[in-house]
Amino acid sequence: MDLALLFTRLIHIESLDIWDGLSRVRCSRAAYGEGLRLFCKDAEAQISSLKAALAEEDWNAYTLACHGLKGILAGIGAGDLSQRALELERAARQGDYGVCGSGAAPLMELLNGLVAALRFALSSAAEKPRVRQRASVNFLEEKLDMLHRACSTGASSEADSLVGELRTKTFDDAATDAFVDQLSAHVENLDYDLVLKSIEERRPSQEMALSALGP
Repeated sequence: MDLALLFTRLIHIESLDIWDGLSRVRCSRAAYGEGLRLFCKDAEAQISSLKAALAEEDWNAYTLACHGLKGILAGIGAGDLSQRALELERAARQGDYGVCGSGAAPLMELLNGLVAALRFALSSAAEKPRVRQRASVNFLEEKLDMLHRACSTGASSEADSLVGELRTKTFDDAATDAFVDQLSAHVENLDYDLVLKSIEERRPSQEMALSALGP
């Protein structure tokens, strides 16, 4: 998944507080993206349950559906919608069935809109299969220097762009390719300290390898 593109789409969804959602998964953008995918699947089932419970006036099932929606909405950072679900859950528990009836349709409409927006964002960011092009070690070292500077200053867009470029390359060495993939994972999770540490630890071993080749 292209996480940089995904978050570019997500910031335009008004009902979603991505920073709240990220805080619930230790700021792992990959985990948050997967959570959004699961939300879309679970939300549809919950909406169907809510709709059926309302039609049958099954208030126990209605309460459970609202309770489930409250939790999964809070989990992705959709606090306002989670609050709406909570209010309907309370109304059902208190026997205020008029509120249950009048409040369900607007909530379901907002939910359907959120699910549609998330599906668009997720499908847009779906990573396409690609063939990696060969690149030189000098190219890698240049990009690592740039990545080190970007992560040192918290330039997230630049860091995303750099690892995105690196992941399109192969260096004909399994260990080096694995190193690049690991850096990409650190950047995706916003673990910039680990990025800096990994690059700095690589430099001495790389210098030794180059010196062994001789002048």
